[in-house]
Amino acid sequence: MALELEPTPANLRRVADCVREGGVVLSPSDTNMALGVDAANEDAIERLYEIKGRSREKPLTLFVRDPADWQQYGRPDDAGVAQRLVDAFWPGPLFLIVAATDQVPHERVQLDGTVSIGCIANPALRELMAHLDGPLAMSSANRSGTVDDDTLIDLELAREHVGDRVDAIVVGDPPPSATQATTIVDIADGPRVFREGDVTAADLNDVVDVF
Repeated sequence: MALELEPTPANLRRVADCVREGGVVLSPSDTNMALGVDAANEDAIERLYEIKGRSREKPLTLFVRDPADWQQYGRPDDAGVAQRLVDAFWPGPLFLIVAATDQVPHERVQLDGTVSIGCIANPALRELMAHLDGPLAMSSANRSGTVDDDTLIDLELAREHVGDRVDAIVVGDPPPSATQATTIVDIADGPRVFREGDVTAADLNDVVDVF
């Protein structure tokens, strides 16, 4: 049975200990509730895939705590589009697909030499990550292929899908203004908007005017 913990400082330290020990945790993000593991722990990553029933062909997203950390794992593009988007929207509900560096900690967060990187604003997740030494590998907290794209994975639905298979649950929901979708921008093969969510194409164009 998973521990269900309010996002107090002491509890988030406990959840961080769980992650370091190879646990799979359920926590709020800026949109959907999310499953998270140590991005360098192969056993934990494999458990996450099993819990979701996710295809091994679909990589996980790498979450960093500080916006500047993205360049450790992703390569800046020549036009500087990625950095301008980071400066404008991080922390927040935007993922960037960029060319991966050799510092990406596991093959399951790469695809054809690219990595999807996010930096979340949710205070509980940010405090949790402050107690960790590296990034998290994360995915939405639902069984793959069972939820419509327009469904927000809130705490109740996440419990229903995966609550009995995780080690710890941070009890909290995404902010009321969130939709189900984090915006994804592909810089490695673009730039192009791979998926539009809370950050709209118009928002992006206000910053870079390339979409």
